[in-house]
This record gives sequence, structure tokens and C-alpha cells, in this order.
Amino acid sequence: MEEHMAEDLFNRILNDTASASEKEKFFSSIENDSKKREEYLQYKNVYALFNLNTDLNQKQYGNFKKFWSKLHAGKSQTLVGLWMRYAAIFLIASILGFMANYILNPTDNKGFSQHIEYRSEKGSVSTIKLDDGSSIWLSSGTDLTLDKKQNGETTAQLNGEAYFDLIPNKDRKLVVDLGHFKVKDIGTKFNVRAYQSEQSIMTTLVEGQINLVNKNEKSFLTIKPGEFVQYDKSNKDISIIQQDPSIVTAWKDGKFVFIDEPLSEICKELENWYNIDIQIEDQELANTRYTSVVKRSTTVQMVMKILAITDQINYEITDKKEGNDIIKIRK
Repeated sequence: MEEHMAEDLFNRILNDTASASEKEKFFSSIENDSKKREEYLQYKNVYALFNLNTDLNQKQYGNFKKFWSKLHAGKSQTLVGLWMRYAAIFLIASILGFMANYILNPTDNKGFSQHIEYRSEKGSVSTIKLDDGSSIWLSSGTDLTLDKKQNGETTAQLNGEAYFDLIPNKDRKLVVDLGHFKVKDIGTKFNVRAYQSEQSIMTTLVEGQINLVNKNEKSFLTIKPGEFVQYDKSNKDISIIQQDPSIVTAWKDGKFVFIDEPLSEICKELENWYNIDIQIEDQELANTRYTSVVKRSTTVQMVMKILAITDQINYEITDKKEGNDIIKIRK
């Protein structure tokens, strides 16, 4: 009975029908309960593999329940161990998704498509390996979904920052849909920063070629290697500058690289990586610019010391029992 109640709550959390108080209570409860947290994460990813949503298809949901029951009932240490060997994303998801669909729907595979969700948690960088050997890196606090259609076309939707290292492959059709426009791959290495909370979308081409296409699938810009493109969501302005791509992609190699960056922008990066809140108490100070290279393995306390030494700023760190720690910066 308790198990069925847990699954019912999982469903309501995932299809967004749980109340705000239920969600708050649930996520608080799994913070210190690793067993329950792992079970929820496992359930969430099987759920995602079947592409379930609030308009549940009964056959689809039935297949999901059968597969979950088989996965969960045996409680095989080998199976659970394999499933739980994830870092910040679930690299085994595509294999399980195909197997589940093939086993449960052997007659429906001509129309088979995949919907896979990946997440890189705050303070981590994760890597996805595609079937053809291509790689995608996900930066801190990034969500990526891959939808593969029957015709081989894959659409990626991104909330965060990702680096795509795509091997030239005429049979692979990959498009990154950013809502305002799409990035069409032509066998390339490129970086996209598209956090929903930020005002701009930024794309940098390292190698090869990418096209930016509009909602009507018409190309409106071809980017060359070394070009940094910034798109303003509010006024739809596009600016293009030449920039060393290694600066933009330094996060992938475990570094913060700030070149003449205002403190306000630096603090956004620190907030995203360390999962903290930073308050700058002086606007003039927020506009102060810094140049620095710091390893991401450095503690936030040490980063603040480096900034303080550089410009003699004062800061105070408040540890919070609940919620994010707070750093106040003042002159």
C-alpha cells in the first residue's frame, strides 16, 4: 500500500498535478533520504523514456507500469546498481528507452521515436555520448531534451549551456531549438548558452559551420569559426563579434575565465556554479570589471578572497540552514 501511495505521489509530481505544499514536503523529504531519492530519480527517468505527460495515453501508461513493475519488483542488485551509476545525467537512458519500447511494443517499432531528458546539476559538468560517437557537454544547472523522430532527425531543447562536438555525419540531422530560433548542425563544434532566466542567447562556433534558422525553417545567418553571436530576447537584436572560442568554452575544461567582465556578470556565473545567492550592495561596484582565470574546483570562499585582493572589496558569507547561502559584497 505504501509503495502504491509513493508511486501515486511520483506521478502527480511529474505531471504537475501535486499541490505546492505536497511538492515542498516531498522535495524536503528526499534531501536526507537517499533511498527514496534514488527511487524517485529512477521512476522519473523511466517515466520520461515513455514520454508521459498530463494527457496520458492508456496503452502508453500501461506499458510504463508493466516495465516499472518488472524493473522494481525483482530489486536485483545488479540491475539497480547499473541503473544508479549516474553522475549528473543518465547515460543509460537511451538504451533502456529503446529496450523498453522494443520489448513491450514489438509491432510498433516502425514509428519508434525517443524522448530523453538529461540534467547537469549545479556545480557539475556532464557528458552525453551519441550513437555515432559525437559528444555533448552540459554545464552547471543545465537541462537538455533530445527528441529523435522516425526519419532520423533529432531536436534538442536547451535550458542552460551546452557544448556540441558533432562528428560530420550526413545521416544525422540535429537541430537545437531555442524557441526564438534554431541552430542547425552541419558537422560542427559549437557552444550555446540559453538559460531561460537570462536575457540573451549566445552561440559560439569553434569549428565547422552552423546555420541559424527561423521558425519557418529559413536560414537567416551562417556563422563562421571564431564568431560569437548574441541574441537579445527583448528587442530581437543580433550582434556578432570575433572572440577566442577557448574563452567561451573554458567551463568545459573546469575553468572560470573572466576577461574584462563586470562583477555583476561574474556573480551570475558564481551563483550558477556554487548554487548560492550573491547581493552586490553598490551599483558602481557591480559595474567594476575584472580579468581572472580560476579553476572551478576552487571554493567560493577562495574565489571571493581573490576578488577582494584584486579590488579591495568586502564581503560577508551567511550560511543558511534552508535555501541557498548568501554572499553580500560591499566596498
